[in-house]
Amino acid sequence: MQKRAPSSFMHCNVSGAKLDDVINLEGGQQDCYQSLIPEAACCETAQALAERLRALQGLTASLSHAFTSREVVRVLVNQVRSAVRASGATLLMKTGGAEGWEIADVSGLTSEAINVCTIDVMNAHFPLSEAVTKGKAVWVESLADVWRYYSDSTAREALKECRSMACLPLILERGASGMLHLKFSEDRKFNPEEREFILLLTAQCEQALSRVRLYEAEHRACAEAEKINRSKDAFLATASHELRTPLTAILGWSRLLSGEKPDPSKYVHGLETIERNARAQEQLIDDLLDVMRIKTGKLRLRLDQVKLSTVIDSAIDSLQPLADSKHIRLQRITTSETAYVLGDRARLQQVMWNLLSNAIKFTPEGGHVLVQLERVGSYMEIKVTDTGEGIDQNFLPYVFEPYRQPDGSPTRSQGLGLGLAIVRQLVELHHGRVRAESSGKGQGSCLTVSLPLMVVQKASQALSKTVITNKTGAPYGE
Repeated sequence: MQKRAPSSFMHCNVSGAKLDDVINLEGGQQDCYQSLIPEAACCETAQALAERLRALQGLTASLSHAFTSREVVRVLVNQVRSAVRASGATLLMKTGGAEGWEIADVSGLTSEAINVCTIDVMNAHFPLSEAVTKGKAVWVESLADVWRYYSDSTAREALKECRSMACLPLILERGASGMLHLKFSEDRKFNPEEREFILLLTAQCEQALSRVRLYEAEHRACAEAEKINRSKDAFLATASHELRTPLTAILGWSRLLSGEKPDPSKYVHGLETIERNARAQEQLIDDLLDVMRIKTGKLRLRLDQVKLSTVIDSAIDSLQPLADSKHIRLQRITTSETAYVLGDRARLQQVMWNLLSNAIKFTPEGGHVLVQLERVGSYMEIKVTDTGEGIDQNFLPYVFEPYRQPDGSPTRSQGLGLGLAIVRQLVELHHGRVRAESSGKGQGSCLTVSLPLMVVQKASQALSKTVITNKTGAPYGE
């Protein structure tokens, strides 16, 4: 049977069929066309999901190859910006400084826009500040919303290309936090699926940044532990050398004097050498014990009314023979003879002795050491200035730390590095402060101790408390 052409078939049916049948036929074709609309929408959704999946996989792969905080930050800013098609991105990290925040990385923003981001965190009504205080993402979806936050003309000029933005808080380990600021050059309606996708990206970055920060903290802790172990080894080597030096002299002269009877002059010289080295060893042991007492809070300070000029005179008298042996001129200048401080006389004597002996030790023969006492406001200042070796600028910040030496070699006779450390601790226990100044090697040095001045008339009230307490409120030694 011969088939008819569709056109003739349609023509014949139109002429002989009912009108309702034709209408039903045309309606069926319309339903067929309408069924293609949700199918196209599904294709677009699937394509969007595929793009997001690729972006998420790319971000994960990049983060897996980032081993430092700097690398993670770089990946975070650039790839999140690319994945969400943002025109610019800024990452700010919380710091412990006075400013509170610092810019970790920027992409696609002008310097003016970066300044706006910095100011943004400082003002309570800005988006970044809202995200910080609430701990939730802030979505700004139109230019009108942007202008609602930024009314200042300078800020608007800097953000003239910005039509919408997203401010995303990053919660890291140990209370650390960051803030990712995304800017878009078009109005952006962040639907629930897109918001979820952006938050998923930032969550991946949070985990990676927390992980690498923990790794870096562990690495720093290991490096610090190794440094401490090395310092302990160096300290033991130095302590052994310093303790052995006087012991060698003591043993040597003891054997010599216990043998054949020497002539009287050698006998007297031997006894003097033994006593001098025994006292030197005693001083080393006392310094070690003092450091431990200070660290454990067991150092007792017996308060009294102390005249600093007499403390200085006593220290100069005891160290004058040492200065004379090196032909070093000791000079004292006092502008306030009647000034008093509240403190432990013996410990202040120790402070003065350590300062002077240190100056004499590092001043070459024929040098000069000057001790000045003067009143500066409500403090009494003791300055010990020498024409000695001076202090290297790199070592100057560590000059009052225990066991630190400018020359780490234990063979160089510099002591245990405890003298100035004890000075700082004792001065701080007296509510004073100490500082060191030097123009560098070969330029001499100046060490200044400042102690609070005591009014003589109120001495009896202050002396009612004879033991200084530590920071916890408990008295030293109890």
